[in-house]
Amino acid sequence: MTDKTLTQEILTHARGIHDYVIRMRRDFHKHPETGFGEIRTSGVIAEELKRLGFQVQTEIAKTGVLGTLPVDGASSTVAFRADMDALPITEENDLEFKSQNEGVSHACGHDANMAMLLGAAKLMVQLKDKLKRHVKFIFQPCEEQHPGGAKLMVEQGILKDVNEIYGVHIDPNIPSGTFGLRAGATMAATDRIVITIIGKGGHASTPHLCVDPIVTAAEVILAIQTIVSRKVNPLSPCVVSLCQISGGTTFNVIPDKVRIIGTVRTLAKELRYKMPILIEEAIRGITSLNNAAYQFEYLKGHPPLNNPQQQVDFIQDKIVELFGNQSVEHIDPKMGGEDFSYYLEKIKGAYVFLGSGNIEKGASQPLHSSRFFLDEDVLYMGPALFTRIACSP
Repeated sequence: MTDKTLTQEILTHARGIHDYVIRMRRDFHKHPETGFGEIRTSGVIAEELKRLGFQVQTEIAKTGVLGTLPVDGASSTVAFRADMDALPITEENDLEFKSQNEGVSHACGHDANMAMLLGAAKLMVQLKDKLKRHVKFIFQPCEEQHPGGAKLMVEQGILKDVNEIYGVHIDPNIPSGTFGLRAGATMAATDRIVITIIGKGGHASTPHLCVDPIVTAAEVILAIQTIVSRKVNPLSPCVVSLCQISGGTTFNVIPDKVRIIGTVRTLAKELRYKMPILIEEAIRGITSLNNAAYQFEYLKGHPPLNNPQQQVDFIQDKIVELFGNQSVEHIDPKMGGEDFSYYLEKIKGAYVFLGSGNIEKGASQPLHSSRFFLDEDVLYMGPALFTRIACSP
C-alpha cells in the first residue's frame, strides 16, 4: 500500500468516527472533574477502552488509565497522552452539554484532548493491520496542578518499553484546522515564589516605632519587576508575575508580616537556575535597608518542555501528508507550562497544538476562560494524526 493510499484510508475512517469523538467530548465536558478526582472520567475511559478490546490498567497515579494495543510483528512502542482534569472555573457558556458540576469546567480543552485520544483508539482498532508499532494510550490525571500527574506516572513506570511519546492539545489562539509546531524550547518552567516580609507591627499613628512590612513589600515588588528588564538578557524569555499579596487585619494597625506569592516562567535551564539568586538579592537588599527580615521560598514546578527537532520534523511530515502544507504553523514559545515535559525528559517525542479558534463560530476565547469554546469540526484531525504516526515504522 502506498503512503498516499494509506493516508486516504486513515482520513476516511477518521471522518467516519468524528461523531463518536464529538459525543465523547461533550460527555466529558458535561461531567468535569479536577485533578486526581477524575473518578467518573477515568471510569468512562476504561470502559470505552475495554469495549474496544484493549488491555487496560487503572488507578495509575491515583486516577490514570493506560490502554495497550499490541501489534503483531512490531518491534517498537509509541505512546500517546491526553490529560483528563478540568479547572475550578464556573462555566458561563449556554450549551446543551454545559458543565453539570458547579464551579468546575473543562476550560482548557482537556475534554477534547481525551475524546481525540479515544477516537484514535477506535480508529487504530479499525486499521490495526496497518499499524507498525505497539501502541499505548495514556490518560493522565492532574495536569493543571503541581507536581501534577505526569511526574507521578513516570515514577510509576508508565514509560516502560515506550520508545516515543506524542501529545496534542487544543489551542484557540491558532486558526481551526492548523497545527502549531515548534522545535526546542516550547513551553516554560512553572516555578512558584513565596516571600514573607517580616517587620514590627504597631499603631498606624506611630509608624516611626514600627518596621512597616507593607511599605517594604511594595519596594520589593517594584524591585523584582525590574529584574527581567535590567538583569536578564532581553533575548532570553522570562516572566515574573506577583499575583497575590496579603497582610494586615484592619485600617489602623501596621501588621508584623506581609506575604507575596507569584510565579517565574523561564525557558532556559541556566536562567531558571539564576532567577532565585537574583530575586533573593533584591529582597535581601531592600529588607536590610528597611530593618526588616524575610523568608523566601523558590518552589520548582514543571521543567521547560523541549521538543526534539527530529520528532518535530517527523510529525510535520505526517501532518502535511494528511492535511496539506497549509495545515502547519511554526509558533513562538509559550510561557505557559505543561507537565508533558516530564515525559520528554525521559524519551523522544513531541508536543503539538491543534488550532480550534474560529471567530465566526464564537470559538475565540482563550484557554482558562469561563467562556472557553472550541470548534468541534477539527476533532477528527487528532485521531488521524495519531494513527498516521502509529502506521509509521
